[in-house]
Amino acid sequence: MGEKRLEDFNAVLRGMVLFFQKDDYRRELQVSEEVVSVHHSLAEEASEYNKRPHVFRLQTADWRVFLFQASSKAEMASWINRINLVSALQSSPPFPAAVGSQRRFCRPILPASQSANTLDRQMQSHMGMLESFRADLLHLHENPPEGRRAKAKDLEEHRLRAEYLQHEICRYEAYIQVLEVWKSVNSDGTFGSADLNLFDRNLCTAAFEENGEGGGLKKSHSSPSLELEVPAPAVVKVRRNISERRRTAGHRSQME
Repeated sequence: MGEKRLEDFNAVLRGMVLFFQKDDYRRELQVSEEVVSVHHSLAEEASEYNKRPHVFRLQTADWRVFLFQASSKAEMASWINRINLVSALQSSPPFPAAVGSQRRFCRPILPASQSANTLDRQMQSHMGMLESFRADLLHLHENPPEGRRAKAKDLEEHRLRAEYLQHEICRYEAYIQVLEVWKSVNSDGTFGSADLNLFDRNLCTAAFEENGEGGGLKKSHSSPSLELEVPAPAVVKVRRNISERRRTAGHRSQME
């Protein structure tokens, strides 16, 4: 399939929502070209995408995938860190698993409401979910479909479950990591510039050193703002609505 053109947007991360506007960002402007919720999402470097530099991928709660291109490695790392921080802090605990007679695997619907948990309780919740998913994946690997007698649909169900569990493990590992760092640099629960820059620096030492002496993140339109005052516009390139699945054992994802 032919490559799609990346488009320039002014992007603002406000709460758990990414707003994209074609024109210069204005806080009072309510109309956006695109709105993407980041609850239960995972941002990470698009390591398998090598057509452009400094590209990261955002996989949302409903498994849509977006590709974003930053202007430097440090900016890319900052976007990844801050999106994951918001997702980790504000995503509500998932609903209990549905009980039914159907064997067909379906991913659960995740709540879009903001979590009321304290930071410590949120970390405990994420740790519990991580251990649960690890145990489920181990059980799945220990109980594969029965060799030659396995039906094609059973093999596909097994693959889909493994793919889902591996993604959730990666997501909760990232959440726990960013919350541990955030807890070490933030004492009052606010999103101040100094705390956010220190948070970035602690997570991305190598990326910050690449940007110059002192390891600090340079001011840039592409640095996402989580502050309460009017945030600076962030110009990013986004490739929208890309269907992509994470690589799992025996299954390689295909980029468009």
